[in-house]
Amino acid sequence: IILLTAAIVSILLLGLFINYITFPLRNIVEVMREIIAENDLSKRVPVMYKDEIGELGHTFNLMSSELERAYNKVKNYAYKAVVAEKDEKKIRKIFQKYVPHDAIGQFFNSPDDMLKGKSRELAILFSDIRGFTTISENMHPEMVVESLNQYFSDMVDIIVDHKGIVDKYMGDAIMSFFGAPVKHKNDSLLAVQSALEMLETLKEFNKRQAEKSRPPFRIGIGINYGPVTVGNIGSEKKMHYTVIGDMVNTASRLEGLTKVYKQPLIVSASVYERVKKDFPCLYIDNAAIKGRKQGIPIYPVQKSLSTTEKEVYQAYSEGAKLYFSFTPV
Repeated sequence: IILLTAAIVSILLLGLFINYITFPLRNIVEVMREIIAENDLSKRVPVMYKDEIGELGHTFNLMSSELERAYNKVKNYAYKAVVAEKDEKKIRKIFQKYVPHDAIGQFFNSPDDMLKGKSRELAILFSDIRGFTTISENMHPEMVVESLNQYFSDMVDIIVDHKGIVDKYMGDAIMSFFGAPVKHKNDSLLAVQSALEMLETLKEFNKRQAEKSRPPFRIGIGINYGPVTVGNIGSEKKMHYTVIGDMVNTASRLEGLTKVYKQPLIVSASVYERVKKDFPCLYIDNAAIKGRKQGIPIYPVQKSLSTTEKEVYQAYSEGAKLYFSFTPV
């Protein structure tokens, strides 16, 4: 009987000891299953003892806590990344109306480069509506705004399609440049192609104006090529990505000369040298430019010429060169 009693007591004590060891372990297993099933790292194991088994539960809780912290950081980073991606898409969508895709990509890839002033060789394009003051005086203000916005929309689309940057609007004038922040093989050619397409598109625009019994627009375009300073210029509160320099002023003067010479598009010699193989250009004068001691050669550009027109262009151009190179004895 004593042995039987001893055996029963031993079995009971062994069961209690096994339960003492396995109960916390079962808790750990159960919590692990809940974490996996519910994807919830906030769950913790109750620490019931202060021995090695309790230390195991405590260590498990520390591990879960660190995993939860890391998971939250990753989740927060992922959220910010998604928001940033959405913001970038939104910004791209807004700016792609005014800026070429490759220029937007340059901004997001190297934003610091956009803040620095750099010396670059660019093509500068100025366009202006002839007699716009008179036009606006004879139209209802709402019609003026509507027509002007449609005109700007048509012209800006062309500039951006040719990888140009619309720098600013100055009343009814547009200033744009080609070659920054992304340099292209022939930015002068892109600028001239843009100008010629603008003149062609203006014809369609004026047809729509006529259908609405509104006056037609006539424009002049001047293009120059040369070194300028390009970068973000302004105050800390408001900056503008723009270009400055003498080449910009000359481009503006060339646009003004289109009125004098009755030509819709005039380019400088630096542009002429880069596009003369692609488009017929006529050397017509050494024009006086404000701020220059000597006149500069100017060239109207045409999209194409007939055989007869080519012969006339060639003869006139050669005659002009001889005339302006003549030195009296």
